[in-house]
Amino acid sequence: MGGAEKIPTFLTVGVLVILFVCLKRQARSVRLTLWTVGWTLVFTHFLAQLLEPNHGSTSSLLLAIDSGSLLAAAVSFLVSVSSAVEDSARRTLLLIALAGLSAAYAACDSYGIPSRWPYVLCLAACFGVVGWFLAGEKAGPSIPFAATALLCSLAGAWSIRAALRGSFEEGAVALVAVFFGLAGTFTCRSYGRATPAMLTIAGGFFCWAAVSPVGLLIRCVAPNLMIPGELWNTPKFFVALGMILAVVEDKSERIAGMERKARMLNRQLESFSAITSRLLGAGRPEAICPAIASALTEVSCFKGAVIQLEDSERRLQIRGSSGASPAYLERLQQRAQDAPPDWIRDLCGKARPVGKNSYLLPPEETITFHRRDGQTECCEAAELLITLCSAGGACLGCIRLHTPPDPNAIDALELSRIEMLAADLAQAVERKALQTQLVWSEKLAALGQLLAGVAHELSNPLTVIMGYGDLMQDAVAAPHLHDYLTKLVSEARRMKRIIDNLLRFSRRGGRDARAVRLLPVLQEVLALREYYTRTRNVRVELHIAADLPHLAVNEDEIKQILLNLLNNASDALEETADSKRIVIRAQTSGERVVIEVEDSGPGFSNLNRALDPFYTTKPAGKGTGLGLSVCYGIAHERGGDLRIENVDPHGARVTIELPIADALTRALVAAAAHA
Repeated sequence: MGGAEKIPTFLTVGVLVILFVCLKRQARSVRLTLWTVGWTLVFTHFLAQLLEPNHGSTSSLLLAIDSGSLLAAAVSFLVSVSSAVEDSARRTLLLIALAGLSAAYAACDSYGIPSRWPYVLCLAACFGVVGWFLAGEKAGPSIPFAATALLCSLAGAWSIRAALRGSFEEGAVALVAVFFGLAGTFTCRSYGRATPAMLTIAGGFFCWAAVSPVGLLIRCVAPNLMIPGELWNTPKFFVALGMILAVVEDKSERIAGMERKARMLNRQLESFSAITSRLLGAGRPEAICPAIASALTEVSCFKGAVIQLEDSERRLQIRGSSGASPAYLERLQQRAQDAPPDWIRDLCGKARPVGKNSYLLPPEETITFHRRDGQTECCEAAELLITLCSAGGACLGCIRLHTPPDPNAIDALELSRIEMLAADLAQAVERKALQTQLVWSEKLAALGQLLAGVAHELSNPLTVIMGYGDLMQDAVAAPHLHDYLTKLVSEARRMKRIIDNLLRFSRRGGRDARAVRLLPVLQEVLALREYYTRTRNVRVELHIAADLPHLAVNEDEIKQILLNLLNNASDALEETADSKRIVIRAQTSGERVVIEVEDSGPGFSNLNRALDPFYTTKPAGKGTGLGLSVCYGIAHERGGDLRIENVDPHGARVTIELPIADALTRALVAAAAHA
């Protein structure tokens, strides 16, 4: 082929190189980079041919560049369509080894080195690397793999045998044929389906691999047969066209994938916004949980969802599920019933965080997930746990999701949207509990007003009873009747003291009077609880330091603190069958008075949540969950502190620290009381 006839092919390949460089800037990938490098080497191959003279001897350097660049291009194409393209170390090793050995063989042949051993060593090493490469690509026993390995072995044996006989052209032909033939084979495997791009690339590689052996055969059988030079270059253009089609197909698939993700995102947003609207309404969150679980399995990659919420006894209950079999739900509920109170936090401590409130459970903590259709899916980490946390950090429940086969394929954006939905559910649960407790608090307030009115109404008849009792004592002379009347008047006076204490406790005092003695107030509060402690055999022990200074709180506040603490201690003792004891200690510590209320009950079940407003472990209708939180608020408002702890072996202790009132405040309070 003359130099003028080579120019069109040379320019066409140059345009292809420019085209692939432009494509690489638009779609960045290792495969496209290797394709660009490969076509640059093909361009170098044609440039060397263009520079070769039409007559006379050709430079050994041009011959080496011609043959070596073509072999290096074949290696680049081979690695680009293999699985090694995703492994940086293996990819680099293959490129250096195969390209270097084949280029060394081409250089030896171009410079006419007479010794046979460099050729044999290069071929043996090159086909050895090919064998290692095929072993790394083997996905299992198959006929195509066995056939490919056999053909490569035959080609290697044929080329090495020829090199030992002093013929070196067969080695270059075998290398080109093997490299391009393997590139076509791995193209079929990597695409996995018969797309136009795959058929064009694979067909072009197979034809390109056949060019050199066919040319060698024609030169041996029919040396005078004239074949147009452009016919031999046709496979190259088929490969280039197929690669361009592959880039277009990949781009189209990405666009289609983005459209699918956009449609899925719209469905998610519509579904989640509808659920959020329902959560913001007046409905019960438990009733919406089945719809939430169904939405999670319908518009996300998760195939199963279970929602668990805490009940009034802090036990996890299944409130909604989708995609889970009854057997799975039964096992999950049984495990939740036997679990300790902080089970979810313990699970999160053992799990791997994958989001803000999402954790991938380890294999030992997962439950084999059975779908409703009877299928069983097992993987190393099959469950994702999303905690439902309140604004104060308390755990209200969780959402269990069955992950895809590959947990690493979870979409981070999708998971963040599910976490936001979980946060909305947690807020709805907390808000509903708050509303319930507020209604209960209003009932208690109304009951307190009613009791205050009844106390006022009872006060007048009791006064009459005591007056007539005194008169009857003076009028009755019989000793036994006189004793009866004395006991009657004494009990009436005790009833009057109880009513007076109740009225004083319900009456709001001045918020500015911030100095009070502890012992008189404590005695009034104990008088209110006297009936309870006497009938339930509760022993109350007082250890109050002598000459305790005034406290920098008003009377109503310290009454409320003491009554709440005594109520909590008394309720805790109801679960105790042994000795029931409440110990109240008070002493001075620096500029504060330390008050301790200790009981012999079971202790706090959850120290982390005991101070949360409206949190209670008492049965429904028994408590509001506001006692300790109110005490904590009063203590901090007055510059003090409140601490809770469990005592060994059983029992609970609440420690209140309140500041001491200064002398000026005590004088003002005393003057006001005297006036």
